[in-house]
Amino acid sequence: MTTTSIEDIIRIAVAAHDGQKDMVGNPAILHVLSVGLMGKTVEEKKAGLLHDVVEDTDLTISDLRAQGVEEDVLEAVELLTHRSGMSYEDYVRNIVLSGNETAIQVKLNDLHHNLWRAKDALDTLDTNSQERRELLSEILRIAEIHDRAERFIRNSINRQPY
Repeated sequence: MTTTSIEDIIRIAVAAHDGQKDMVGNPAILHVLSVGLMGKTVEEKKAGLLHDVVEDTDLTISDLRAQGVEEDVLEAVELLTHRSGMSYEDYVRNIVLSGNETAIQVKLNDLHHNLWRAKDALDTLDTNSQERRELLSEILRIAEIHDRAERFIRNSINRQPY
């Protein structure tokens, strides 16, 4: 069986996210690359680079498999894909209950990077602008959801032997 290199995974992610922007207009690939770089293991790096591909592009798990992505990475990406109709709380719970250490760590990295980039975006706006107030409101909403998710993940990790 062949394995994909990190460079192969980067090419897949760059092609998949080509032209996408985040909520403040930055290329979406910057977030994906950042989450990938936060990984400690090769699997965490690969899953981090692919964590938004199935959720935010036309690629499927089958497409990634056809491109040679390893099954352990695909399992993590599948868990990291927030499917429509599933509450955010159930999505995070599903990741934790899976016991998949790669998916759990990538989700924590994703949460941290999302909050960091939201704060960074906020700092670029005029302090008295309506746009800044609206973004701040959205960031506070997201931060609360992310904080609850991170606490749930960390509490669950501390209680479950893997």
